[in-house]
Amino acid sequence: MFAVLARGLAERGHTTTAVVAYDAVAAGFRERSLAVRTLPVGHTTLRGARALRQGLRELAADVVLVDRARDIRLAAFASLRTPRAVVYCISTPRPPRDLLTRLAFRRVALTVFLTQQLAQRALAEARFMRRAACRVIPNGVDCDLFRPDELAGRAFRQRHGLGAGPMLLAVGALEIEKRWDLLLESLALLPPPAPPLVLCGTGALEGSLRAHAERLGLDARFAGQLDAGELVGAYNAATCVVHTRPDEVFALALIEALACGRPLLASGGGGTPELVGDAGVLAPPADPRGFARLLEALLADDQRRAALALAARRRAVERYSVERMVSDYAEVVAGLG
Repeated sequence: MFAVLARGLAERGHTTTAVVAYDAVAAGFRERSLAVRTLPVGHTTLRGARALRQGLRELAADVVLVDRARDIRLAAFASLRTPRAVVYCISTPRPPRDLLTRLAFRRVALTVFLTQQLAQRALAEARFMRRAACRVIPNGVDCDLFRPDELAGRAFRQRHGLGAGPMLLAVGALEIEKRWDLLLESLALLPPPAPPLVLCGTGALEGSLRAHAERLGLDARFAGQLDAGELVGAYNAATCVVHTRPDEVFALALIEALACGRPLLASGGGGTPELVGDAGVLAPPADPRGFARLLEALLADDQRRAALALAARRRAVERYSVERMVSDYAEVVAGLG
């Protein structure tokens, strides 16, 4: 999202540079034709803080966007006795509350939250964050790329041998916090045979999830990490997009699914209810039986899925476009700079 934001701000006349700690991350920015500088900022150290201070001075930076507690600490030191503004873009379920970050937070001019729900929780749990101004700016998705595309969906089904019947899609890292185990348990409760499930993503749990699906007798396909074009086909191939993380802050996969006009069913915890609104179906968090019951009803109701598809696309275009996100951040940068 920082790469998308940097490109959008650059198109509006701002000079943007990504400051990163690792060559692999720097390569990702360069692949997107963005300026990048590698500095020793992977940890909170005096050496890293000094290097960042010197780097920001050379760049003549007016505003620094950070997204980790470590970055708050480094940017605070690097901005001492300067008019430089630090903007904290929080994307974690819980705010940082260690003493050093609390002290460094005095240098934060603005906190950007992804959802109103996240803002309310963070400001209640970490009262020191109230010192800074705050604003809610959801992440954005390219609604020209992620769009309804029947041909792309049909091609994806053909490549993966999925036929014309119902198919479920889940997108995200195969890691423990995503709680794909809850999804598999939910599918096992559907009347047999359950529709095939395509999981798009990679991670440490791929082997255990494969074994779990086999034990439950489920048809689970592991498509791996897909590029954006392939993902568009995957979303459009899905009868329903499913998501089971109960404490999700803001799932990019869900706004991509909305932009593709797909019916979706998601666990209703965290920031998901605010993200999805009435454009999807929300299940009780961490409740496989309730999830299965709602999924069965949704798969049987063609008219409801069609209505959800229209509402999903409309919501994405109105609320979650890249243009809207960049415009909001450009307003912030102009005000602080």
